[in-house]
Amino acid sequence: MATTFLNRDYSRVIPIVSSFFTLKDTQLNVREDYIEFLVADADIKDKFPILLKELSKIGMVATARRQKYFSRLMPALSSAIRLQIADGIVIAVIKVPKQKIRVKRKLPLHLIFFAIAVTFVFYDGFMRSSSIFAKTYVSDPVLLAGAYTISLMGILGIHELGHMIALKHYNIKASWPYFIPGVPGLIPTFGALITQQSHMPNKNVMFDVGIAGPIAGLIITIIVSIYGSSISTLIPIEEYQNLSEENRLFSFNTCLLMIATLHMTDKVVENMVLVMSPLLFAAWIGFALTSINLVPAWQLDGGHLARAMFGERWHRIITYAGIGALFLMGFWPMAILVLILSQRMPSNAPLDDVTSLSQRRKMLFFITLGIAIVTAPIPSSILPWA
Repeated sequence: MATTFLNRDYSRVIPIVSSFFTLKDTQLNVREDYIEFLVADADIKDKFPILLKELSKIGMVATARRQKYFSRLMPALSSAIRLQIADGIVIAVIKVPKQKIRVKRKLPLHLIFFAIAVTFVFYDGFMRSSSIFAKTYVSDPVLLAGAYTISLMGILGIHELGHMIALKHYNIKASWPYFIPGVPGLIPTFGALITQQSHMPNKNVMFDVGIAGPIAGLIITIIVSIYGSSISTLIPIEEYQNLSEENRLFSFNTCLLMIATLHMTDKVVENMVLVMSPLLFAAWIGFALTSINLVPAWQLDGGHLARAMFGERWHRIITYAGIGALFLMGFWPMAILVLILSQRMPSNAPLDDVTSLSQRRKMLFFITLGIAIVTAPIPSSILPWA
């Protein structure tokens, strides 16, 4: 085993790593300040989490990758011979960066964003609640706007809560959700995001955290869709055509899952057109956000699932397919945003990037693709009966 001179910090690492794995080679990268080990073990699934716990006691963290490794013979010489190992398991150990001192605000930033988002959603709901179609079942526009706000923020909130419960379960530090205000009258909110403050330990955890949000939010969306459909209004197709010519109504592409809820509430009637209640529109946003989130691209929830399923290289390729899917669904602003950010910000990698995803989760991945399809708005040219 070739070694280089080690400083005091990394000299403590070698006996810890060697107590778990059989070392074939060790090298210190002085410039980037980390030490890496080529290990002989083919299976690191059970030992690697214990290694992480031991390293955390001395302020270190490790990553495991299957990659090319260059071993240097006689490393003390400038003309050292480099031998390439094509596909080795490499464990790199680095110091945990010191956390920056945070400036405490009287009112946390996430609460400010939440208040703005709620205000925008309520104002959007009030505008949508003022029409005669919206007030068919609930006559008070303020009450209807309040129900709309609770429904839409509930869908988004439960989605983020799903992520937070999964993060908490695996002891991963993360921020509170930041709700992103939108444009009242169009889309009042663009969802929310959580900033992760510690690494995903392995692919299984990355998958569980990624899938928890969309599934939790989808359950609430279905409930809102059923109730929102039940209080929506049916009008004759002739009246709809007249109102469309007057620019008082316009059509939405509907997803298969929403169509199913319309059938459950007997709102699919021949020669009649359904005018969405504000609550049904909240469900429409919920279904659309579920579909967008499950697209296997970049750092969307579906992107995390694809990263855990296929690894880094295929994740990059699949991201471009996901961007194409966003364009086809009509979400071109999101497609452009994902395209730009995917070039500048690489996907997150789990600390253990060697151990494969479990078989059960591999099957769940394809189920999530199915959910993305049934929650995606489908153009009427493809499904004219919808």
